Amino acid sequence: MLFAQIIAFILVLVVYEAHHTEMPRLDLTEAVLEALLFFCMIWVGISLWVRMFLRRIYGLRPPLDPGRAARRLVALAHGLGLLGLALMFTTSELKAHIMQVPWIAASQTLSGGFAVLLFFAVMIMVWYLVYPVERQVLNQSLPRLGYVKAQARFVAPVAFPWLLVSLCQDALMVGWPDAAAWLRTQTGDLIFLIFFLLVLSLLFPPLVRHWWGCHSWPDDEVRHIAQEMLRRSRVKVTAILSWPIMEGRMISAGVLGVFPGFRYLLITPALAESMNPEELGGVFAHEAGHVHHRHMALYLLFFLGFFAATYALSSVFSLILMGLFYLLSYSDWGLDLIVSPKDNELFSLVLALPMVLLLALYLRFIMGWFMRHFERQADLFAIGINGSAAPLASALETVARLSGNIRNLPSWHHFSVAQRVDALWRAQEDPGLIRAESRLIKKGFALYLICLLLITGLGFGLNSADYEAGLERTLTMRLLERQARSDPHNAALFMNLGVLRLESGDEQEGLDDLGAAVLLAPKDPEVINTLAWFLVTAKDQSLRRPKQALILAQKAVAISPKPHIWDTLAEAFWANGHYERAVAAARTALSSNPKDKLDYYQKQLRRFQIAAKKNKQP
Repeated sequence: MLFAQIIAFILVLVVYEAHHTEMPRLDLTEAVLEALLFFCMIWVGISLWVRMFLRRIYGLRPPLDPGRAARRLVALAHGLGLLGLALMFTTSELKAHIMQVPWIAASQTLSGGFAVLLFFAVMIMVWYLVYPVERQVLNQSLPRLGYVKAQARFVAPVAFPWLLVSLCQDALMVGWPDAAAWLRTQTGDLIFLIFFLLVLSLLFPPLVRHWWGCHSWPDDEVRHIAQEMLRRSRVKVTAILSWPIMEGRMISAGVLGVFPGFRYLLITPALAESMNPEELGGVFAHEAGHVHHRHMALYLLFFLGFFAATYALSSVFSLILMGLFYLLSYSDWGLDLIVSPKDNELFSLVLALPMVLLLALYLRFIMGWFMRHFERQADLFAIGINGSAAPLASALETVARLSGNIRNLPSWHHFSVAQRVDALWRAQEDPGLIRAESRLIKKGFALYLICLLLITGLGFGLNSADYEAGLERTLTMRLLERQARSDPHNAALFMNLGVLRLESGDEQEGLDDLGAAVLLAPKDPEVINTLAWFLVTAKDQSLRRPKQALILAQKAVAISPKPHIWDTLAEAFWANGHYERAVAAARTALSSNPKDKLDYYQKQLRRFQIAAKKNKQP
């Protein structure tokens, strides 16, 4: 269950971050009402669905397996809530209003926190609405508000890693701007995330332990059985804890933590009450099997692998989307869609689709396969510790019976109880199946590593080739050409089009566009400065006009003495052989407190100083 919530939480953040907001068209009150409308639609939809389901349960033709049907409804209700939340993010203008507040937009914690709050608001609403199904069909014994509160306390830790990462990023932004700037790069972000996940693997278990209210298990028979199973397995844990999740009424056990000093064995009171000593020994041996085979460390590796593959493939996804936009740009309606994405309310959702699909496929089929087989490997490990398949097989049957007859119900991350029990008895008869399972996992992991290396290598190779930038430049030029035809007196359009032509190597047409921009705006310092810079830096020497560039740069700096314009004047002085004046202009540019590229301005000054020294008259 917690894994499903982790997936949902990640998907929500992906969609939220992928949705780029424009200036809001609605006022704040209208945007809030629009968001509330989505909440009402989700509420009404799930409420009606639950009522229809309960009528069917108590009607003349109930489902053959009410428990299975009820679980399917609960899962689909969660999916409906998340779909409504995704549509809310991409069609409502609430985020656009939030991002208009500068101190919120500048903070990863505050801007993302808005999505996190909405995620939990929707989840609380879903838990509240599906409670009648949980109570009447799935034998939930907690009162409604107690159930919702217990679910919230159980699921809340999925947000802890995001919260800690965001707080650290915000702290770096304030206290170490240079490091924060590097972290905004793709490589820096990936390295920081990997490092933080490793640190989090140490801090997360004790943090979650206290959040869930876990406390030391008393010195009784249950504790002695757990200690004996851990001793036989040669597995160390920091503590054996009572796990009061869902007020202790969930039948479950688990190991929390990767490293021995931060690892805990968790036992719910309901588990201890519902099983005999032999069955408890089977469960504890199973949990020890996860530690023995290092499954928790492998889960961490799988998450790191996902993030590495995602970063490596980010340019591939962008390249695919850019290619799609490029094809769309051949038609007028396609250009309208690209220029005005608000015309299509699901446009941002489409932009996030590759990431969402990759996450869903990765977790469902890759991690899902390993999780199912890790559970089987831990089951088979228990045979060796207990000397028989009987204790764990009996424990699994007890769980299936007390959980609403789920014996034949598999999930994406577990084989069904029937399949697990069958595998246990077959392995007891043929111990070679235990070794075969371990070999299967090793082969699967080797194949996973090979594929991961190939995918990341291909992705980073395409990143370095920078195909995306070329497509983006061509697409932008096509958009600007269209806008220039419809607005032929807009100097900024011609200036931007000229700069793009220069970057693509078409310097003559770029010069023509910049010349047209100056004719349209002869007193615009940015337009004048851009043409002056080109006339002294053109790769084609025949297009350089140093004297004209100097006149233009002097005119631009007189209108707007900004650092980058002073830098153009310094370049023009240097091109005309006025080296001392170039040094003076470069000093002025540097002393004008440029907001970025400080290293560049310093290098320019040193370059002109060297030229002045070499050409100084004796």
